[in-house]
Amino acid sequence: MNDTPKPTETKKRFRSPPYPMFDLAKAVERAKALHGQAHHHPVGVTVAAEAWGMKSGDGKVWRAAAALIQYRLIADSGTGKSRKFQVTDIAKRIILDENPDSDRRKDALKTAALAPMIHRELWDKFGTTHDLSDSVIKTYLTIDREESGEAPYSASAADEVLNTYRATLAYAGITDSDSVSPSKEDKNSEASDAGNDNDQTNIEIGNYVQWTSNGQYQFKHPKKVVWISEDGAHLRVHGSMTGIATEEVTVVDPPAVPPASIKTGGEGQAVEDGNDINVLVTSNGRLQITADVDEKGLKRLKEMLEKYEGILDLL
Repeated sequence: MNDTPKPTETKKRFRSPPYPMFDLAKAVERAKALHGQAHHHPVGVTVAAEAWGMKSGDGKVWRAAAALIQYRLIADSGTGKSRKFQVTDIAKRIILDENPDSDRRKDALKTAALAPMIHRELWDKFGTTHDLSDSVIKTYLTIDREESGEAPYSASAADEVLNTYRATLAYAGITDSDSVSPSKEDKNSEASDAGNDNDQTNIEIGNYVQWTSNGQYQFKHPKKVVWISEDGAHLRVHGSMTGIATEEVTVVDPPAVPPASIKTGGEGQAVEDGNDINVLVTSNGRLQITADVDEKGLKRLKEMLEKYEGILDLL
């Protein structure tokens, strides 16, 4: 009998499809704040963060920007440090048109409300959902979509999607009697609804990225891409051998270099003078090493490996 334990299979991380992190009312507030800072000019993430009362390195900034892009209240261009955000004509109509009876403003609100792909999907299938129980919509989002070959939402994400959808339609004044036709942009690719966060062609080795899964950022700090598969569908980041779906990451600005430190608990990391060293002791007594170093960093790496040699002798 072979008593050798089988390797534990890594459970695939569940990821819900994209959806706005807040409703249209809050999105309009964010767009108005950005317009107050930048007017019609394209600006970087630092200006956007300042307008929204956030720090530029905070993951919430990118999620907020993604939501506004999904509502088509801002447009983005470029990647990393060159990425810019600009208030759209739809947003300016909503923000600046003070006529309470303006049909053009009403149309702009309706267009923005149904711009997110999941909002358009729910509208086409269920309308406002006012006459339906929550369970009908949640079952559709979590089960029916999967059975029809679409990516399902988690239970918690389905709650957020439904609440955001209903609040957004109410803010836009959309009722079941409305007939809202999709704009030309609505007929474009799904990537535009995700805020261009998943444009695989813009990701290169050496870029810093943030990984988003189930609506949450997975990295405390952005990480550098060190490997991309031939088909561009997966990548790895510095310090990890985990393959990450390219569509789940966003190119962001490099982080500030933190002070030198060593992590314990099986994984060692040293960051000093721009040198980044990661050493992982696996459960089967092997070392996984990734490093981005200069001559000084190489000397530091050698010193670390001498210490790990003694650790391996004890395993």
